[in-house]
Amino acid sequence: MKVGDYIGALYKKTKPDGKEVWELCESKITRIVQNTKGTRVYSKRFNALDIDEIQSNTEMMEEADNFILVREVVLLNEITRPKYERWVKWANENPDEVKSILQ
Repeated sequence: MKVGDYIGALYKKTKPDGKEVWELCESKITRIVQNTKGTRVYSKRFNALDIDEIQSNTEMMEEADNFILVREVVLLNEITRPKYERWVKWANENPDEVKSILQ
């Protein structure tokens, strides 16, 4: 992970017409800062994030076949970006099929 890479997360948004849709919200990494509390990743769209959490989420999504993380930031790479883009398309075409394991 380096400055200039993209990170992103899936969020459900309500459009002005009231329709709810899923979107991939993404942002470019603007800086990475290491200090005594750990390594933080900064971007214009997301608050400062722990690099270990992003890496863990990314690894999970690279290996996952039957679930997807929402509202959790991942590195958007050649594996995760297409997976997220396909999921957003599917979820918006099949809103009744989207299920949460937390319910």
